[in-house]
Amino acid sequence: MIYSVSKKDELNMAFKYARKRGMPYYSYSYDEKLIEFDKIKRANFRNGIEGNEVLQLLHGLGLAWSYFPHHWEVQVLKMKRPIDVYNDDKLLKKALASRIKYGGKVGLDGYMTDANLRKAIRTASGVQAVSNFRPVAASSIYHKYANGGVVWDMSCGYGGRLIGALASGSVKKYIGTDPCELTYKGLKNIEHDFHHIDMEVDINMVGSEDFVPEEQVDLCFTSPPYFNTEEYSNEQTQSWKKYPTKKEWLEGFLRKTMKNCYRCLKNDGLMMINIANVKAYPNLETDVLRMAYLGHFKIDDILLLRLSSIMGGFKYEPIFIFRKTNR
Repeated sequence: MIYSVSKKDELNMAFKYARKRGMPYYSYSYDEKLIEFDKIKRANFRNGIEGNEVLQLLHGLGLAWSYFPHHWEVQVLKMKRPIDVYNDDKLLKKALASRIKYGGKVGLDGYMTDANLRKAIRTASGVQAVSNFRPVAASSIYHKYANGGVVWDMSCGYGGRLIGALASGSVKKYIGTDPCELTYKGLKNIEHDFHHIDMEVDINMVGSEDFVPEEQVDLCFTSPPYFNTEEYSNEQTQSWKKYPTKKEWLEGFLRKTMKNCYRCLKNDGLMMINIANVKAYPNLETDVLRMAYLGHFKIDDILLLRLSSIMGGFKYEPIFIFRKTNR
């Protein structure tokens, strides 16, 4: 790509600034965290489900990410990680050049906002970043389906559903499981920072296939691993490590998790699973439906979770709503 002198100078300044700035991790003071949290509470999540469509608002997403800086290092589909782009001069310059071309503002001192730096790195060619559940979308779901009860998030991930539960005012107790040590620490930090919220939080560093809540649960709701699409860590407790084939993963992780949901759910309780077909597993949704049927759940409804916008509309993923039945 050929640049005019001004564009070339602009790129060089942005590159020097990015190196001086360091990796643009999300970072908030405690007061700023409270402000971001309040934005979720003030978002219109009570009307966040229109028909069967769950709307997506970005309020609180940066807040969630701020507790999990290791998410930049997660491997997705064997593609480049965001951290790989930042650590490579050539890749970083290419990413910055693209961002400048499409609207990334650069000041006279080479300053580029953290948001623009993050976008440059996340959207660089050949990069796939790990995803997070939008806190406002989670609040909308809890508001409609939790009924002030006890919920179990079987695969907590990066705090979007925990923060959404805290903001919703519709959850009495949030039980969460995740086997990744760094993710567990981030979840515990969220619990600490928002301990003043009237909601009990119980986070457990264990896989959902090896855990059953000690009390009856009103709602099981999560977005589990999409088999080995996202390698959250190299710990042996990760489901893609423990169960390296699809058959082993379905039986050892997914089916066992659903059995544990069945055991803890109240009669007629709901299990909600956000999962979708991916290139490496094109029939994942079908297998999830089959495992739920074998686990004595019936399909009750399907929500459509709005994701990124595409030409002419939006991309969606299903949230399957299963109801516990009598054996």
